[in-house]
Amino acid sequence: RSTEEERKALETWYEAHRSVNIPGSTDPRPDLQQMYHDITGKLKTEGEWVEPQPAKVHPLKQGKWRMAAAVLLLMAAAGVWMLLPRANRQLALDTKEGVRKKIQLDDGTRVWLNVSSHLTYPANIGSGNRDIYLKGEAFFDVAPKEAHPFTIHTQGINVQVLGTRFNVKAYQADGSMETTLVEGRVAVSLNGQADKKLVLAPGEKLTVTKKEPMAARPAANVRVIDWGTVLAIVETITPATPGRKASELVWMDDRLEFKDKSFPELAILMSRWYNRKIILTDTIPADYRFKGTFKNESVTEVLKALQVTGGFNFTIKGE
Repeated sequence: RSTEEERKALETWYEAHRSVNIPGSTDPRPDLQQMYHDITGKLKTEGEWVEPQPAKVHPLKQGKWRMAAAVLLLMAAAGVWMLLPRANRQLALDTKEGVRKKIQLDDGTRVWLNVSSHLTYPANIGSGNRDIYLKGEAFFDVAPKEAHPFTIHTQGINVQVLGTRFNVKAYQADGSMETTLVEGRVAVSLNGQADKKLVLAPGEKLTVTKKEPMAARPAANVRVIDWGTVLAIVETITPATPGRKASELVWMDDRLEFKDKSFPELAILMSRWYNRKIILTDTIPADYRFKGTFKNESVTEVLKALQVTGGFNFTIKGE
């Protein structure tokens, strides 16, 4: 069994290297060989690495101690990780801006991870705890296991299910969180407030957002519930049609779709989608709202399309 110090050492090491994976693989465990090559490659660039000679023994110069310490640290961290009980190990999957991934977890659950997102889950998810931690957006097709409920934790809400298909959107920069249920049943609650809880039916979307004056009276199919510091808004989504998903899910088909978005909101969305930094240098009236659907258009093409109705100018710098 590992000591508490070893556990903490592992967590620090893993957090720093969790994104080092085997190219082309959906296995989120760290590729130790790739990490070794990354470390030694950097040391070679800095002139502090000497290839070992099998027939000779050389004393380490002062600069070489850094090389030896790096290699020993890697070996020690890998050893500690292997010593941890599997039930206590956490695996992670990240996507950068402009990148989406699909993975199947050991319990049979399939996950589609949207751009600029982070997912953490237990290594023994196939036989035990199924507590998942999400930053960003993901669609889950959860394998049913009644003895082991599946729970997604985000910064503001928890979503608990037994077996279902649904989408969770919880980007920290957005100021709101969404859960869209396609099939089955989910219970959504506020973090630390179990009494603030709603059960969704298929075809419903819950948006949890801070209290702000509503621009218009809610539609007949929209419920607005006061949860103290935030509002819980439940609405019926537009059903999917043959060959086309509901608008909340079209990102899974590499389609960028938005409606009723202000330009600051759109700048955040497009920055994540295209991995390009969008800087607003002027104020666009708050009542300017945008909608659109784009499949393979570049960021320049999208901005030109929005420019027709928005009446703004833009400059592209860099590639």
